[in-house]
Amino acid sequence: MVKKQIYSIVNYNEAVQVMDAGADHIGLVPMQTGGVPAHRVPYDVVDKIFAEAKSRGVKAVAIMLNKDPEEIFFIVKRIKPDILHIAGIDFTATPEFAERLHRECPGVELMQAILVDGPGAIDRAKKYAKYCDYLLTDTGLAKDTGIGASGKTHDWSIDEAIVNSVNVPVIIAGGLGPDNVKECIEQIKPFGVDSLSKTSYKFEDGRIEKNIPAVQKFCKIADETSKKLGL
Repeated sequence: MVKKQIYSIVNYNEAVQVMDAGADHIGLVPMQTGGVPAHRVPYDVVDKIFAEAKSRGVKAVAIMLNKDPEEIFFIVKRIKPDILHIAGIDFTATPEFAERLHRECPGVELMQAILVDGPGAIDRAKKYAKYCDYLLTDTGLAKDTGIGASGKTHDWSIDEAIVNSVNVPVIIAGGLGPDNVKECIEQIKPFGVDSLSKTSYKFEDGRIEKNIPAVQKFCKIADETSKKLGL
C-alpha cells in the first residue's frame, strides 16, 4: 500500500485524529530557529505525539527548516524521531551529515526534500539517493518554509522518472489532496504521498489546523487506489 504522510501537526489531539484517519507517517516542525513560528511545536508536545505515533506503528517525522547542523543534531537527540526531514533552503543533507546522523542517532532515517523545478531534479535526486533513506519531491521555495508548502502541483513526469531512477523510497508532495491523489498514484506509483495545504485550514495570523474530514478522504482514496493497482 502507498504510504500516506500528513504534515504539519501542531497539537496532540489533531495528531490522534490524523492517525485515526489512516496516516502512516505524521510530520511536524519541532521548536527551532527556522520556519513559521505558529507552526513550531514545543518539545513536550512533540514527545507526547511521537510516543503515541510509535505505539501505533506510525512513523514520526521531524521537519527541519533551519540551516544549522548542530541545532538539527541537538533537536534530533532530544525528540528522537523515526525520520529526519531536511526541507530548509540554506542547508541540505550531505554524505558527511548522513554518516554522522546514522552514527550519533542510530535508528533515525534521513529524508531529503527535492525541489522539482525541471528535469535537473532527476540528477539531484540520484545524488541524494546515494546516502539518504527517503526522498520527498515537492514544489516551490518559500522564505519561511523551505522546499514545499506551496499548495501547488508540478510536473509529475519528473517524479515518475525519479521513482524509476533511484533505489530508495520516494514520497510525492506538492498540492496533493483528496481531489488529485488518485491520479498521482496512478501515474507515478510512488512509495508514498504527502499532504499539507489541502488537508489544512490556514488562518490569517499564520496558524494552521488540520482539516480532519479532508485527511480522512485523502487517506481513503489513497488506500482504495493502492488496492486497485495492487501496490
